[in-house]
Amino acid sequence: MGASLWIAWALIGIIGGFMVGKLISRIRNLTLAICVSICGALLGGFLFLILFGTGNTNAEVLSLVASAVVCALFLWVLTIASPKRNYDDDITDE
Repeated sequence: MGASLWIAWALIGIIGGFMVGKLISRIRNLTLAICVSICGALLGGFLFLILFGTGNTNAEVLSLVASAVVCALFLWVLTIASPKRNYDDDITDE
């Protein structure tokens, strides 16, 4: 397990967090979405390799898929935990 695998997991997290931060209106903080997704991707890929071994190339490729799945799971939890955006706050009564 080399550094390139850690970088690949982190890139999966960055891409996933950026996409969710821009597409989901409930996520107010893009930086938080990216940090949560990087943590999810690193944790998912690392735990997959611990559970299924690092001996073959197939496990490393599947760890990329596992990191994307756990990243999506973390972002889903973040979306559920985020409060709904109240659009009435933007309109001021005069």
